[in-house]
Amino acid sequence: MVRRFLILFGLLCAQAASADAEDCLQAPYKGKAAPAALVEVVRDVETVLAPFAEFRTAWAEAGPEVCLSGDLHDERGFFDPGRNRIVLDASLSRGLMGAVLIHELRHVEQFQRGTCPSIQLDMAEYARATFALEADANVSSVVVAWQARRSGEPAFWDGLRDWGMSGDIADRFEEVMERTGDVSLAAAAAFDQWYDSDVRRERYYVASCSAFLDEQDRTHALSSYGVLPPDYLAGLCRLPDGRAYDCAEGNLAPVR
Repeated sequence: MVRRFLILFGLLCAQAASADAEDCLQAPYKGKAAPAALVEVVRDVETVLAPFAEFRTAWAEAGPEVCLSGDLHDERGFFDPGRNRIVLDASLSRGLMGAVLIHELRHVEQFQRGTCPSIQLDMAEYARATFALEADANVSSVVVAWQARRSGEPAFWDGLRDWGMSGDIADRFEEVMERTGDVSLAAAAAFDQWYDSDVRRERYYVASCSAFLDEQDRTHALSSYGVLPPDYLAGLCRLPDGRAYDCAEGNLAPVR
């Protein structure tokens, strides 16, 4: 099953947006023909992930191709497991592009670990999994961006804070970090904050249900009504350094 993991619209089975070969960088990301902006952002992310050995190892083992595209519309980036490819919106600022790449690399790791939903689930359960995957990927972005800012590289953090779809998550993380100094507590708060946005829940709910129905139609699969295992979140929620953090679902209701 081929899925796209999008930073704005969840899990989709639609045809991946095209990216010309010259706009891509293949592992180990040393190519000189790729656009300078792409080479720079990959180098930036490699640098800020230096403290996170487990995250870097997952990236190296998967070795996804990283591409820029000027053809994205609602998306800011996506991971296409079928092609092992991450595509980023070429119009993003360097800082936000780096943060989106970190987000998508977390989806790569989620895919490697087998935490992605299947259409054997009930459609509502599929949407629950989508919400959790996105909330967890946002946690990875804010944790790495926070550490980068503390090390004198604020561009990732500024990109997340200034973007409407993630600014409240960054603010919640910062508030808990400054109050407690505990990254696990701040990560749990950021995960919870993802569910607080009516816009996020509605967009990801619609997208995940569309993806579910498209895949069901493509495979001619009969309806199934599986449920997520009780320990699903416990297996999903990991900090970029590999440590677990306690996460709990927030508001699951789509906006109607």
